[in-house]
Amino acid sequence: MVSLMRIDERLLHGQVAVTWVSNVNATSILIANDEVMENEMAKMALKMAKPSGMKLAIRSVEDAAALLNDPRSAEIGIFVIVKTIGDAVRLCRLTGQIRKVNIGGIRKKEGSRMIAAAVHVNDEDIENLKELSGLVDSIEFRMVPSDSAKTWNEVMKNY
Repeated sequence: MVSLMRIDERLLHGQVAVTWVSNVNATSILIANDEVMENEMAKMALKMAKPSGMKLAIRSVEDAAALLNDPRSAEIGIFVIVKTIGDAVRLCRLTGQIRKVNIGGIRKKEGSRMIAAAVHVNDEDIENLKELSGLVDSIEFRMVPSDSAKTWNEVMKNY
């Protein structure tokens, strides 16, 4: 069972390992990103950032969906982390297991604008977010659990 999916360009780092993992009631972390699968150094760094006592799986988006669709996953509390909104949409298209999405860190890039604290998106990201909102029950924007969450509807009022 997926406890939460987080979109964060940094994937697994101290803030996620310390604050989010304890907040989402998960025993396993699933990182879904095609690029990381090709980068042994990145995989090693992610494994080192894993909190002790947690299981960690690093998969391509397609393989992550297969893992989530496996009936045995229903008994495991899984915290899913993806790097991009595009990854989130792809994963949600392939599995119906994700109901709640947290967006916490997307860096500024050319043509992007800030829509929430530390969340910068371009037009393609907005279109992906619109699709994502139809695939899940809720989307929230916040960096850490102690921050006040902004909902998808609150953020989109301004756009």
